[in-house]
Amino acid sequence: MHIIYSVATCSAQVYRQLFAHTKLKPAYQSQKYHRLLIEGLASHTEVDVVATPPVNRACLEKSMVHLPNHEEGGAYYHHITAVRNPYLKGLIMACGTFFHTLRLARKDSVVIVDCLNRVVSTSALLAAKLRGICCVGIVMDLPDMFSNGKKFYTAWGNWVISHCTDYIVLTEMMNDYINPTGKPHVVLEGQSDIAMRGREPSMEMKQSPRVVLYAGGVSRQYGAEIMTEGFRLANVPNSQLHIYGPGDYVEELQAISQEDPRVFYGGMLLNTQIEEKEQQATLLINPRPTHEEFIKYSFPSKTMEYMASGTPALTTRIPGIPKDYEPHLYFIDEETVEGVAHALTEALSHSDEELFAKGCAARDFILNTRNNVIQAGKILDMLKKGT
Repeated sequence: MHIIYSVATCSAQVYRQLFAHTKLKPAYQSQKYHRLLIEGLASHTEVDVVATPPVNRACLEKSMVHLPNHEEGGAYYHHITAVRNPYLKGLIMACGTFFHTLRLARKDSVVIVDCLNRVVSTSALLAAKLRGICCVGIVMDLPDMFSNGKKFYTAWGNWVISHCTDYIVLTEMMNDYINPTGKPHVVLEGQSDIAMRGREPSMEMKQSPRVVLYAGGVSRQYGAEIMTEGFRLANVPNSQLHIYGPGDYVEELQAISQEDPRVFYGGMLLNTQIEEKEQQATLLINPRPTHEEFIKYSFPSKTMEYMASGTPALTTRIPGIPKDYEPHLYFIDEETVEGVAHALTEALSHSDEELFAKGCAARDFILNTRNNVIQAGKILDMLKKGT
């Protein structure tokens, strides 16, 4: 089987080339998701990546950057030219994705797309249909809930989803929502990085004073304000809150960090830098609220990233978290400032040795049962059953 992975991503080498020295960087969670899945698939079969770099005017200084094609992680990347102008960018994305996918397609090929990247996924889907091959849609969010009320974009996203032949979804509830006709699907809440097996955690790496770390969207919608105020209310001795990422709460957070030395905002870092800081922290936190409708169709990829680091994680009770994860996590049971303060106080009441042991057990679980090689194998099993 031959996989053509057509998405808005780029190789790690190109990501460093484009963004290592820019103040603004694309959200790394999406990039990491695709990179891990590509490497997992490449460990089983041949993979060509039609890669559209995630650039925009805010993070690309040059008007146009021609990028190298090369092998990385066992897959071969065919990079679309990075363009700053949004209109020219859209045209080059569409044409580049369509013709690369069409050219690479063989009788044994399967195309994989990210359905919410509408331009790229539509172009690859049309190429797959012309070649008469399967097109698997990755559905990480629902267009009905993430199109900001724009009916055209909602309809476009749903059109792409409805025309895929197979699905990769985060939860079974998401499959029930998008797949009423029962097309083949596989539930993958995400994948941990099997390469983390080579990065053993140690007590010596931990920072002092203790660090509670959050990396992700720094917005009120994702619970950043409740997390920050909960930490300040908890007032646990010998501890600091370190936050990394973009969002609408950053300006207020920076003002808080000026007056409260226990709170530190570190901006946006490369994923490799974040992973290092996660291993140095004492506790990782994800305050994602669970009351909104969309949350039951989602699974935050940072849960897996946190667990793979070997540092224990504190999270809200997100419905999509499978039951077998629960013994390996700490939980925020009340999603208020007071609830976060209580959960932090409880978690940080454990000794350094107890926290380290909890993190190591979580790491072993996630790397042995949900690594990217195992998860990619589930996709291939689904496709083989359909042939």
